[in-house]
Amino acid sequence: MNEQLENFDKISPSEAFSSECLKRINSKNGVFEFQKSVACIRIVHFIKILNSALPGTKLTDSLSISEEIKGVLDILDILFSWIKEIPPEIGLKRFGNKAFQKWIYRLENEGPELLKKYFPAWIHPALGELSPYFTSGFGNGQRLDYGTGHELSFAAFLCGLLLLPMIFDVFFLSDPSRYFEIAKTLIITYNLEPAGSHGVWGLDDHFFLPYIFGSSQLSHLHVSVFPKDILDKNIVKQQKDENLYFGAISFINDVKQGPFFEHSPYLYDISGVESWKKKGMLKMYYAEVLGKLPVIQHFLFGNVIFPFDPVDH
Repeated sequence: MNEQLENFDKISPSEAFSSECLKRINSKNGVFEFQKSVACIRIVHFIKILNSALPGTKLTDSLSISEEIKGVLDILDILFSWIKEIPPEIGLKRFGNKAFQKWIYRLENEGPELLKKYFPAWIHPALGELSPYFTSGFGNGQRLDYGTGHELSFAAFLCGLLLLPMIFDVFFLSDPSRYFEIAKTLIITYNLEPAGSHGVWGLDDHFFLPYIFGSSQLSHLHVSVFPKDILDKNIVKQQKDENLYFGAISFINDVKQGPFFEHSPYLYDISGVESWKKKGMLKMYYAEVLGKLPVIQHFLFGNVIFPFDPVDH
């Protein structure tokens, strides 16, 4: 991991950051350009760095974290508390509960100020570009949905923090489940629709990264659980607080009914492999998230952290 971090791009807080970020993708051609952009390369590199750091780790591991990352965790605790403060509206809501609009409105209005409050002053010049990825990372208030595009946005926010100097520890090593637990609670509380879902033939209605990082956690020699064990609900319950993959499977078991092979055929097929070392997961993420117009058209670009410019090599 240290070698990968040394090779990771670093950005000076004195750069000329954008005051706002803009959408740049509106066609399949734009998707192809994005996949060759500095922004895409940085995100892919970030995911690979996390993957290289996770084998053998558990969510319950005790790890020291920097003040900057502690600030992220404190902010997430505040966002979680807002869910209790903004209860769902009473009455059957088939396509999302409109109380979520209030939650998102509060996030968009108070989120940037929370970042200023909990982050040191030297990061503040970059917040014009960082904040939009943070506030876009929890769902869409108009469509009342959440999906892999929002998950990507929050990952981009964390990637942006790692690009800035002095932040060398990785958020996902301190408590990678914190963000996903908030997202799951939002989905259940406000009955959020899947955004950009492929239906039963998608990997998951809402998430993708927990499967990449969760399988990486288990991709070491002395593993006690195997891919086939996701079909055993007792093992899933035992492992869900230790591992992101099993945590995601547990969420599926909570929100979906019927045989697993019917509602999640792709995950069912994956359960038949022998090893957790799934290099195909990253390739699938590149194709199904970073390569799909319905997902990536909402991604935002600035001047410095995630520019739309093509890579030099």
